[in-house]
Amino acid sequence: MGGFLLVARVEGVNRILVRGVNWVGDTVLSYPAVEGIRNLFPKAHLAVLAPEFLVDLWRIVPYVDETIPFSKGRGRVSLGQDLRLAMVLRKRRFDLSIIFPRSFRSAFQVYLAGIPVRIGFRDEGRSLLLTHRVSRREDLLQIHRTRYYEKLLEPLGGCSTSRPPRIDLGEGERVWARERLKGLTEGFLIGMNPGATYGLAKCWPLERFGELGKRVAQRWGAKVLLFGKQEERPMGEQIAERMGPGGINLMGETSLLQLAALLERCHVLVTNDTGTMHVAAAVGTRVVALFGSTNPKTTGPCGEGHTVVKRDVSCSPCLKRVCPTDHRCMNLITVEEVEAVVDRMLKEVTQRSR
Repeated sequence: MGGFLLVARVEGVNRILVRGVNWVGDTVLSYPAVEGIRNLFPKAHLAVLAPEFLVDLWRIVPYVDETIPFSKGRGRVSLGQDLRLAMVLRKRRFDLSIIFPRSFRSAFQVYLAGIPVRIGFRDEGRSLLLTHRVSRREDLLQIHRTRYYEKLLEPLGGCSTSRPPRIDLGEGERVWARERLKGLTEGFLIGMNPGATYGLAKCWPLERFGELGKRVAQRWGAKVLLFGKQEERPMGEQIAERMGPGGINLMGETSLLQLAALLERCHVLVTNDTGTMHVAAAVGTRVVALFGSTNPKTTGPCGEGHTVVKRDVSCSPCLKRVCPTDHRCMNLITVEEVEAVVDRMLKEVTQRSR
């Protein structure tokens, strides 16, 4: 169906469901598209269906009216969950749904809910579950992910926002962060995220994070906060030990909003291509982003003041989870060049505070 016909059909839309994405970073990067939906339908009830571990990132978004969580089961368990979810969604009588993920399950959930207009990417054998399909052309895969999600609004006439994603924290999270960092706010706070959910190919060597943190702590009198998941905590202990008293392992100790509040207090975050990178950028913290197997043109940090450190090698970006060769894209990034970027950023902070 053409875009003009759809625009005519949705003039009376009162209730909209957005099927949110399944990752932390992509959730943040989809904020501008959801804001675009709000701008198109300023009076409609706008709900987001999201995995339960991500609902906090939607509950703080001012242009979202409702967040509906679901569990990410597998196999027969997921089918039972989706059938129960469909009953809940049917009672809400949504008029329109925009499906951000390209998975079969995400389209199936919305199809079961009986929502009459269903917009999503044409992929994963799910075309029959959608009423309006957006083609994932090769050129679409080369633009930044924020613009990629906004492409789903084209059947509605299109609507984009020039603002980068933004996380506006409540006072409760900020009070928690101040208490957690009590006694650590005299000097610089440097955040580090040495892991990555997608795979080891995205990761800079642990010993280099440790050496960088040690140098920054000694040169600037900084404290280095290590962020990551609970299962990455041994990694954090290894890095913190190399740093000495300047390293503080916070892996697995925060909720998503607590993580955002701590990142907001950091002067700089040094990170692989991770969801933490996008959360930091969205709270206004400057990022030093280390890229290798992925493409900063599509998933780099949004906003001003960030620096991407990347070596141009013939096999990058490969988008693989594990490097099949020598991991040269990350191994060629030296501690010295990352340290130079961090030093420059901290000098700029010092100059602004004079």
